Amino acid sequence: MVQGSSSGKVGDKALFDENGKRIVGYIGGGCIENRVAATAKETLIDGIPRTVEIDLDSDQMDMGIPCGGYMSVIVEPQMVNPTLLIRGMGRVVEVLCQLASVLKFKVVVQTSADEKDRYPEAERIISEPLEMDDIDFKVDYFILATHHRNDDKITCEALKKGISYVGVVASKKKTGIITEYLLKNDISAADMKRFHAPTGLDLKSKSAEEIALSILSEIVMLKNGGTGEPMRDLENSD
Repeated sequence: MVQGSSSGKVGDKALFDENGKRIVGYIGGGCIENRVAATAKETLIDGIPRTVEIDLDSDQMDMGIPCGGYMSVIVEPQMVNPTLLIRGMGRVVEVLCQLASVLKFKVVVQTSADEKDRYPEAERIISEPLEMDDIDFKVDYFILATHHRNDDKITCEALKKGISYVGVVASKKKTGIITEYLLKNDISAADMKRFHAPTGLDLKSKSAEEIALSILSEIVMLKNGGTGEPMRDLENSD
């Protein structure tokens, strides 16, 4: 809705990125765009649509120019499903694909050629040998479930690639070996915070299904900024 003198008109649209930078389109001058840009950043974080009510005559605008008028702008997120790359094989990988697909992840599986038909939920199957440096698409979350001798090297490459979550299905002993390798290969303390092994939350998981659930629970918790605490123990649970 537009009232008064505003360069933005009813039906005008604009696209903003996660940093609040306008990519294309137009909704009005600087006194409008700044407010909408700030709201767009918030909306892209939590995925919740918002309505921005802008009184262009208000002193709170503090623009030093007579914009004049009133606007109501609807800000809607166009969220891109995060990409989960799973490298490995077996029942845990199978269930990870199933659950991650339900949770609206874009699932990519790198596995052996004779295993590729086990993961119909994956949007893409990579069956040829592929180094982390050869991956030409954005990876948001990475799970390694191969139990191979070079898991330490793959984990190191994933961290150096800047992937936000690098999880390894591993025992405490294997985790120690990988950790030692990472520290010897210049992985900083800050980058180690993105390394999750043994991956998953403590659910005392026993079956492949429970292991997959614990892994994805940790990923969703971190993605949404959750605590992992029981809801009943939280004072303000929205």
